[in-house]
Amino acid sequence: MSVTEEEPPPDAADNVHDAADIASPSPLASAICAVCRGTCCHLGGEHAFLDPAAIRGFMARSGGIVDPLEVVYAYAARLPRWGVEEGCVYQAETGCTLPRWMRAAICNAYRCQGLRKAEAVIDEMGTGRFFVVVRKDNRIRRSAFVDGEGIRHYPAEP
Repeated sequence: MSVTEEEPPPDAADNVHDAADIASPSPLASAICAVCRGTCCHLGGEHAFLDPAAIRGFMARSGGIVDPLEVVYAYAARLPRWGVEEGCVYQAETGCTLPRWMRAAICNAYRCQGLRKAEAVIDEMGTGRFFVVVRKDNRIRRSAFVDGEGIRHYPAEP
């Protein structure tokens, strides 16, 4: 059996994690994370937070994968060809290569401080426009304007 679907099979068990753990963030929140390129994801390192609870959740949602070798194959098949330096093993330049239903609960639920502040501003003021700055080691790594129309890097990326 192979896992190629982006969504869990329709007959898969649905009680392993809360629905909030799997719900996708808003398009604006996703754009903010995309500018950051998952700086927080580096904590996933070589384990990607795939603990027994995450594996049980995958098995319950997979539509029948219970053999340990099939579980390993399903996760190995999702490893990116090229990963992000110092990132999680599933972190590619385009984001996480695991569909949300295969990720650990923390990966679906975690919101960094900056994203939580942005979501609070969205809720309170209804604004949908941000200027996102990503810093590391007290240096600005990248920045962009983010709104409902997308991401405009500043300065523009080549």
